[in-house]
Amino acid sequence: MNTKELLGLKIKEFRRQKKMTQEQLSEIIGLDNGYISKLEVGQNFPTIGTLEKIAQALDVELYELFQYTNLKIREKDFKSEIIKIYDNLNKEKQFTLYRVAKGLSE
Repeated sequence: MNTKELLGLKIKEFRRQKKMTQEQLSEIIGLDNGYISKLEVGQNFPTIGTLEKIAQALDVELYELFQYTNLKIREKDFKSEIIKIYDNLNKEKQFTLYRVAKGLSE
């Protein structure tokens, strides 16, 4: 995962903690809702000015947007949880899960 994607996930995480929609965040910082959507999936990278507005809107310090350690831990836990689920399925359901995962990755 690259920096743009990690930053996007972190912004999304803080936004959801504040129970704020993308539309609400975009109104507060004065940017288009589509920009926020692309930012959260790592397609956009904001300027320092925009980052400051986002941090202020989410009531976090600017540096907190770049603390990715917790995100990486959750990804690792998520992967191990998927493996546990897979191991407890019968062969037919394992194949179904494989097809779903394969379809998502394309």
